[in-house]
Amino acid sequence: MGLSNVERQRRFRARQQALVKANPEVAERALLEEAEQCAQLSDAERIALADKLADMAMGLLHRAQQLAAVARKLRHRETG
Repeated sequence: MGLSNVERQRRFRARQQALVKANPEVAERALLEEAEQCAQLSDAERIALADKLADMAMGLLHRAQQLAAVARKLRHRETG
């Protein structure tokens, strides 16, 4: 029995998210290219794009905070 459309979409989204996490520069470049064409987008499309960019920025911020915490722990071990 084959997969339903919902299952296929879920798997596709999971693969896409894994690619974004593995290589955020590629996803960022694609979003920036999309943003450059913003004048051709409708209001709803611009809002959706802004949401995507904000989500990506928040994800990068959280990752930076996690890495900073690891660095602090390592520094504390070396000095302590």
